[in-house]
Amino acid sequence: MAGKTTIKDIAKSLGISPSTVSRALSNGPGVGGDLRKKIRKVASQLNYIPNSSAKSLRTRKTKTIGLIVSDIRNPFFLEFMGGVEAVLFPREFKFIVCNTGEDSKKEEIYIRWLMEHGVEGILSSPYQDREGSNNGAFYKKAMKSGIHVVFYDRLLEGVGGIDSVTLDNEQAIMNGVFYLRERGHERIALCLHKRGIYTIEERYSGFKKACAILGIHPDDRWVLEDMTDYSVSLDKLRSVLTASDRPTAVISTNQYLNETVVRAARELGLDIPADLSLVGFDDSSLNELIDPPVTTIRQPVVDMGKIAATLLLGRIDGDRGEQTRIVLKAELLERNSVASTAKIVKRL
Repeated sequence: MAGKTTIKDIAKSLGISPSTVSRALSNGPGVGGDLRKKIRKVASQLNYIPNSSAKSLRTRKTKTIGLIVSDIRNPFFLEFMGGVEAVLFPREFKFIVCNTGEDSKKEEIYIRWLMEHGVEGILSSPYQDREGSNNGAFYKKAMKSGIHVVFYDRLLEGVGGIDSVTLDNEQAIMNGVFYLRERGHERIALCLHKRGIYTIEERYSGFKKACAILGIHPDDRWVLEDMTDYSVSLDKLRSVLTASDRPTAVISTNQYLNETVVRAARELGLDIPADLSLVGFDDSSLNELIDPPVTTIRQPVVDMGKIAATLLLGRIDGDRGEQTRIVLKAELLERNSVASTAKIVKRL
């Protein structure tokens, strides 16, 4: 039989109506056990594959989720997807990954595209620039059209009524500063990915709060902003780390910057931690393979994915409760990339 097998082909082969075949294959009523087995056997022999699109048109349920990520290269999102998949797969939901690359216009296009393709929900790590501009209006439009939305990792200013699961970013960075201060560090630099983004602003706020509590006054030059381009990031680190009054420690704010700091230190001939201490953020397996293994602030990323997907499925299933906002805690993993200042001062 040429071409794709249809329900009509199965019906013709058995001399029965297409509606009977359809009911049998979808576990519908009105089909006897023996006939149901016979229909399924013939369907298998003819390599019949169900048309999920046709079923979606009938039920108006696509069992499809849109997953908006800001940078697919970031290991955070791969871990997050693992958590999402663990929840969606048993429910036979699939998801479409949309990578915005921290581009607001691209995010807008993806939201429109997902709405047009009839997804039942959207999980999003939304983008916001330094001036507060974001795509909140489009997420609200999606909600009004019946598409459920859950934010993860990030929130948007002025956008309420949307469930979310995020990290306590302020406390996470504060713990990093406290950890360094306990080991004598006061000259602490901070590497920020891109200003305006919710997580980065929260981490910067945590840094300032911790410094204020401890009476530390970091040099403005040591707060390195908008470190998204590798070569630009290296230049900024070179400028700070080659100064006569350079910092004794650096706090990173994502996995990409963990690796960038290590590369900059090696290029400049600085030993970690003998010359420069490092507290990283996120916990890729690379952090254990780097010599020395990097002390990092670890997010419960897989749990975040599971919670976000569970919240979304709850809304799809008809949960009409109040807005849910879940804030998770980070964990500081102590390894070997931080030394006491007593050892570092001898080498300065």
